[in-house]
Amino acid sequence: MVAEENRDARRFVPHPAGTAPQARRYQAMSQRPHPAAHPAPQTEGLERMDVEAAALAARHRHHPLVKTLGAASELADQIPLGTVCGAVIAGGLAAGRPDVARTGLRMMVAHVLANAVKRQIKNRLRRIRPEEVVKDRDYTFEPGETQGGHDTSFPSGHTAGAVAVAAIVARDMPPLALPAWAAAALMSGVQIPRARHYPADVAAGAAVGLTAARLVDLLLPPNPPSQENPMSDSATKTIVALFQTREAADYAIEHLVQQHGLNRADIFAEAQGDDNTAGTRPSGGDAAKGDTPSDPALRGGIRLSADVAADKADLVRNAFEEMGGQDIAAR
Repeated sequence: MVAEENRDARRFVPHPAGTAPQARRYQAMSQRPHPAAHPAPQTEGLERMDVEAAALAARHRHHPLVKTLGAASELADQIPLGTVCGAVIAGGLAAGRPDVARTGLRMMVAHVLANAVKRQIKNRLRRIRPEEVVKDRDYTFEPGETQGGHDTSFPSGHTAGAVAVAAIVARDMPPLALPAWAAAALMSGVQIPRARHYPADVAAGAAVGLTAARLVDLLLPPNPPSQENPMSDSATKTIVALFQTREAADYAIEHLVQQHGLNRADIFAEAQGDDNTAGTRPSGGDAAKGDTPSDPALRGGIRLSADVAADKADLVRNAFEEMGGQDIAAR
């Protein structure tokens, strides 16, 4: 009875002027829901920030764009990415492009190596994935054997494979470097908002991929310069032959250009002997001009030299022999 009277007394105590609104406002604030508990309260420092960033990004995991990009990122999974590498190898072999086939082989080795290292780490470190933590599962990150896919968050395998392959493509095919890195960044970055990985998982996966690509560069070097640039200094040969007449030399030049696809600018003619007048006689298109001098007598020989890719050296040598060239040599 006393308690009831006290409650009634408190209920009917008049409020001083101007205090009732503040009281109501405070009451409304007290009824707001409390902030959600930290997803991993036992963490601290960088790990705590890592978990918080993943939990914040995971709020967008059901967004259509995140779902679409997440589905596309499955191309960086082990089997699909291995299939892409195999297709590059097969395409290079079918097209007669050993340089492309070699790039595909390097991509495959880097991919396999990155995934092998990633698997060794995953089997020794248990980290609950963000998608499990946001479902109120207890967060753990500790040494030990994994108990299933839910605790294999560290490192990101998709990132390791995508970065390893992108690094090889960028090294072997510079024009494709930008799209390769862009695809790797997209496939790696979307793992965070889709709640598959923490930011640190992605960073660790990228480190694994770059390391794998570097090891492949050492164990299976990229295409040698002679295949990347057929006309580099280390991959060219100069084939020299002597022809007794200017007409024979002109014929040899036209044959190399028309039949074997040589560039006319890579073929040089030089008159032999101080009194040789053969070099002054116009030929080719110049011979048809009306202001050309009268044909001088042909004396002495003409030495032709052709700068060609190393793989065409024998072809040019044989062509010179067939057309009567003498003193044929390579330098």
